[in-house]
Amino acid sequence: MPSSQKLDLENRIFARAARVRAEVDGAGGELISPSPDACLQVMLSVYNAFFADENRAFLGPGPKEENELFWREFERERVCLPGLWHKPGVPFFIQDYVAELFWAAR
Repeated sequence: MPSSQKLDLENRIFARAARVRAEVDGAGGELISPSPDACLQVMLSVYNAFFADENRAFLGPGPKEENELFWREFERERVCLPGLWHKPGVPFFIQDYVAELFWAAR
């Protein structure tokens, strides 16, 4: 459950962002903004220093990490089925013996 200090700081960050018309976004458990406003940047730094690890633990892995884990597991479990031939860098394709013989004869 979020602490009252965390909620208070979040509210102040978004209030300041609204006042200076700045965007605030979340990335990797941190709040970020491209705004040059020094006050906003200091509040974001304080927030990230205290709460980024907590946010990451709560959110779990992001889409990129989940995608990488999925494909690593897919590669580990992949088995070439009969009639299919695995070529490195290509998931699979049907083996064409006639074409292979043609290209091997050239």
